[in-house]
Amino acid sequence: MLLTHRLSGINSISRQHQDVNTPKMTTMERHKTITPSALQRGDTIAFISPSARLNTLFSRRINNAISFFSHQGFHIKQIYTSTLPSSHLSTIHLRCSELHTAFSDPCVKAILCTIGGTSANELLPHLDYDLIRRHPKIFCGYSDVTVLHHAIYVNTGLKTFYGPAVIPEFGETPEPVRFTADHFFEMVMGRAGKSVPRSLVHTMEFKDWLVGYGDTQPRMFEPAPKWKWLKAGKVQGRLYGGCLPSLVQLCGTKYLPDYTGRILLLELPEGDKPGLPFSLDAARSAMADLRNAGILEKVAAIVLGRPYMYDEKMTAAFEKMVCDQCYGIEIPILAGVDTGHSDPMLTLPLDAMVSLDSEAMEHEQFMILEEAVKT
Repeated sequence: MLLTHRLSGINSISRQHQDVNTPKMTTMERHKTITPSALQRGDTIAFISPSARLNTLFSRRINNAISFFSHQGFHIKQIYTSTLPSSHLSTIHLRCSELHTAFSDPCVKAILCTIGGTSANELLPHLDYDLIRRHPKIFCGYSDVTVLHHAIYVNTGLKTFYGPAVIPEFGETPEPVRFTADHFFEMVMGRAGKSVPRSLVHTMEFKDWLVGYGDTQPRMFEPAPKWKWLKAGKVQGRLYGGCLPSLVQLCGTKYLPDYTGRILLLELPEGDKPGLPFSLDAARSAMADLRNAGILEKVAAIVLGRPYMYDEKMTAAFEKMVCDQCYGIEIPILAGVDTGHSDPMLTLPLDAMVSLDSEAMEHEQFMILEEAVKT
């Protein structure tokens, strides 16, 4: 989650621009693509907090997640310093150090982010990408972790996963949503089929995690709208993207890969107050930024996540806005997918070859064509 409603203030965005004199090279020219090894029962999973630091505040949810994974046969290692240094730069280095520890620890086989936030972008110039490349493993998160997915891939070639986080998903009471947990394990353990599943139910019920009694009962679910083709078509390409405003932060930086021929994954975060949706005007502005950056003209298709807390009318307005921003661009657009700030949530392998086909049978309209992990 971007957690603009849980954290006060917005960190300023500093952009690292490419040297205009440096010849442009594709990711594949710089780094061999790395597929992480599959997770197995008995392995250790590390929890890290590269953005918002909320482990102590939401300790009950952290403990829920530890209990859940333990019952599933996994070990958990929390890599977290509760007291941060007073120096801003030292704080950044500490958060990077925690991520480096997770990657370099031979016992750790997968890394889960505890939550998103607004400050993951601060880490990008300070990460040891050579270390990450030497110790590749499963890395999963969403929201502003989008920027880490991109920076890690561009600088190492490691394929990562856009999927659930510890506090919001795996810390759910009384247990994680079954669809979310099942698809996560299927994907990172190498058991997932080619078809991307659609959940038949969803929830938009908001739980205030700061109020104990309000976070002790399971949320109510209702039938989920079907996925919707805003523009029909058939295409194959490598899936990449993430949270829309976080992706915009990368425009003009050296951490953005070439999106030519890719399937662009986009989803919206929370709004600026508890349980509220992200502003449609802000989403429109961000889409215009992607257009101005030349990304929309490059991609082969777009996959849109179900917008957080958008009702039917708002969803229709959002979908129309996306089509409006894609004027003159004839590419397939699939909307309403269970990804990002949506409950339940898919775990999607970034940089995996996928196919979209509006004319196929429903269970074959969105397919993952290659293994996400090495088994």
